[in-house]
Amino acid sequence: MMDHVSVCICTLRRNQTLERLLRNLALQETNGFFSFSVVIVDNDATGPARETVTRLKTDLALDLTYVIEPVQIIAAARNHAVQLAKGNYIGIIDDDEFPPPHWLLRMYESIKTFEVDGALGPVIPFFEQRPPAWLAKSHFCERPAHRTGTLLSWDQTRTGNVLLRKHVFDEHNLRFDLKYKTSGSDKEFFREAMALGYRFVAVEEAPVYEVVPPERQVKTYYLKRAMLQASNERKFRAPLLHGAAKVFIPMRVTAALLVYTLILPFSFFAGSHSLIRILEKCAYHLSWLLTMLGFDFAKKRN
Repeated sequence: MMDHVSVCICTLRRNQTLERLLRNLALQETNGFFSFSVVIVDNDATGPARETVTRLKTDLALDLTYVIEPVQIIAAARNHAVQLAKGNYIGIIDDDEFPPPHWLLRMYESIKTFEVDGALGPVIPFFEQRPPAWLAKSHFCERPAHRTGTLLSWDQTRTGNVLLRKHVFDEHNLRFDLKYKTSGSDKEFFREAMALGYRFVAVEEAPVYEVVPPERQVKTYYLKRAMLQASNERKFRAPLLHGAAKVFIPMRVTAALLVYTLILPFSFFAGSHSLIRILEKCAYHLSWLLTMLGFDFAKKRN
C-alpha cells in the first residue's frame, strides 16, 4: 500500500495564518510516493477556525478533518490530532508557519534515505514588513539549523517542522505530556522517544517559514518568553537531576545570573540589541532560580 502522511495542525485563533498554511499545503509535491491528508485541531471551545476550514475544504483539493479540543493545553491538542491521524506517517506544523511545495517530499525522502524514525526541518522567520533593527541584530527569531542527516539530541527538537513514522507513537503508546501546560511537551516527547531508541535526523532542505507578527516584535515578549521557558525547564527537569548535579546546576545558574548582571551596564553602549539579549539572559536565569524557590511563571500560555 502507498504510504500516507497525516499533517497535524493545532490552531488557536490564528485564522489568517492558518489559511495561508492550508493553501500552501494544497501545493505539496509527492512525486507519487505518498498521499496526504490534514487534521486540524482547534484549541478554542468556540471553534473560531471552523468557518475558515469549511470554506477552504470546498476551495482546495485537500482531505481535511476539523475537530475541537476544549482543553486549552497544547499537549492535549497535539494528542487529539495524533489520535485522528490515519496515515503511517505524521507531520506536525504550527498554524503560524507555511511550507514550500517540496516540504513533505524532502522530509519523507530523508527518513527513507537515513532509515530513521523521523525528520525535523529548520524554521525560518518570515516578516510581512521590515523588522525593528534590534530584533534583526539580536537573532531572537532565528533557530539553529543542522546539516541534513545530523542525528539530533532531544534538546535540539521541537514540533514546528516534523515528520515522524507513526510507530513512534503506537509501539509504546507515547504521547505529549499534559503536565506541560504552557511549553516543553514537545522536547519531553522527543526525550522519551530517544530513550526508547528512536532516532531523528535534521533535514536542512525542508524548511518552513514562521510568520512573526507585530506582537512578537516588542522587547517585553522575549523577556516573558525567557521567564516562561526557564520556569518550565526547572519544574520538569529537576526530577531528572541526580547526585552532584542537584547542587552543581543551581550553582551554575546563580553564577550565570551574576555574570550577566555585571555585564548589563556595559551592554548599553553596544546597542539596544545587545541590551535586550543580556536582559533576556538575566530574565531566564532569575526565573529558573525563583521557580526553584516555589514561584511559577508558566501557569498559562498566552
